[in-house]
Amino acid sequence: MSSEIQPGEIEAARHADQLADSAAGGSNISDTGTWRRIALEAHEKQGWATTDRHRDRPHQRRDPLRVYASRAVIWDSIAVVAAATIGFVLRWTIPYNLNISDGTYVVFALVVVFSWVIALVVRGAYDTRVLGVGSEEFKRIVTASAGLFALVAIVAFAFKLDLSRGFVLITFVAGLTLLLIARWLLRAWLRHERRYGNYLHRTMVVGNGARQEEISDMLDRDPVAGFVVVDVLEEPVEGCDEAELKMWLDEVMARIEINDVDTVAVTGSHALSQNVIKKLSWRLEGPRIDLLVAPTLGDFAGPRVTMRMQADLPLIHLDEPHLTGSKRAIKRAIDIVFGAILFVVFLPFMLIAAAGIFASSRGPVFYKQQRIGRGGEVITVTKFRTMHVGADQVRAEVIGMPDERIGERYKHDPRITSFGRVLRRWSIDEMPQIVNVISGSMSLVGPRPVLLDEIPLFGDEDHRRHLTKPGLTGLWQVSGRKAVDWDERMRLDLDYVEHWSAALDLVIVAKTVKVVLTGKGAY
Repeated sequence: MSSEIQPGEIEAARHADQLADSAAGGSNISDTGTWRRIALEAHEKQGWATTDRHRDRPHQRRDPLRVYASRAVIWDSIAVVAAATIGFVLRWTIPYNLNISDGTYVVFALVVVFSWVIALVVRGAYDTRVLGVGSEEFKRIVTASAGLFALVAIVAFAFKLDLSRGFVLITFVAGLTLLLIARWLLRAWLRHERRYGNYLHRTMVVGNGARQEEISDMLDRDPVAGFVVVDVLEEPVEGCDEAELKMWLDEVMARIEINDVDTVAVTGSHALSQNVIKKLSWRLEGPRIDLLVAPTLGDFAGPRVTMRMQADLPLIHLDEPHLTGSKRAIKRAIDIVFGAILFVVFLPFMLIAAAGIFASSRGPVFYKQQRIGRGGEVITVTKFRTMHVGADQVRAEVIGMPDERIGERYKHDPRITSFGRVLRRWSIDEMPQIVNVISGSMSLVGPRPVLLDEIPLFGDEDHRRHLTKPGLTGLWQVSGRKAVDWDERMRLDLDYVEHWSAALDLVIVAKTVKVVLTGKGAY
């Protein structure tokens, strides 16, 4: 920050507040004069906005993703230059032995490179609000690239320009591939740094009671999401007058200064009315602190939620959490195409597994079991047999009911054969279920099918996991499998149903490869 309250003033304010807290029996706010003094001093030095005074100020905020955005610009520029070079070489230099001194083609390649970077900037591919988490960052890269080359095609057709379609196609495919790979590598670097506490948004949560605790826990749960809660603040009293609201806003700004906050997360409640949030946003305009408002929609989010302006009100439209129409057709087409490819890939491993089971223990090679499919329908799932014959009859005695020690019982299950443990370690025992995927009773990605005996354990809302087909892999698979307790497994399954998207399926498939190689939770 360009100008700060002196450390002595901050320490004095903290000391005065602690003394006031002790005198008042430990209340969170007891000396509003202290907060007001700090806020007013900061206002004089920083030029923060007030409710009745606003103008733009050249204030540089601490943005933890500025480094990420800068690196993204550099890496993207290198990627599009490499793509144009590949297109230039493959289309002209190699087939026609073109002399690079011919400036026409070189200029055209440079124009494509420059235009591509501009398209990424215009589309918001470097907006720090979408960097580092979710799929929006990758969507903007794809739409910017597709939009640019669609524009090139339209201009070439309209003005009858003699452009090389081969160069355009090669450059587009190579560039999009390199851009996505570069962002994926940057994302992996950011995730690594965040696990060690770097590049996190220092967040203050504003709210009351259980809702405040819930938001704080959710933001602190996974550092990869990019938040660390450094302060919590009670919301103003419902129905407070302008003077009380102004003192509360002064405290907010003082706490932001003391704790070096760059993000304020507000929980939805009646006390935090539209007027309160509006005036808070005005105060935050000077230092340009990000303001996040958590809606009271629980776990409903993602592609199911859309904003609509109706009757001059910003209304949230919540779609039903199931696949219909084109979405179902796309998911089914992916299951068929990739299912057929994976069947060919899995076939050698399945032949080896079948021979190993036949040679290592008595009994059938395959084990068929009834599970619960979409809509509660009973389906038959086929696996390689990894246990001794009759092991399913003593499951209740060996595994018992789900509790905090069920993972250990799974890990040391005496019913599993020695060769079966090898198959489970590499998830080869599940490969025959690719037939279920192709036939349509299962999907590549979805909640794992549960046993009929496990249905009595379901709560009322847990049955919503059956709104979609069970999957060969899913969030439970990539989050630890049997090392995850029952309640967490149900939460993950419901999260998948509520937040389904094609991008989420691709992320889960990519993570599945890593999980299979590491063997986490596979026993």
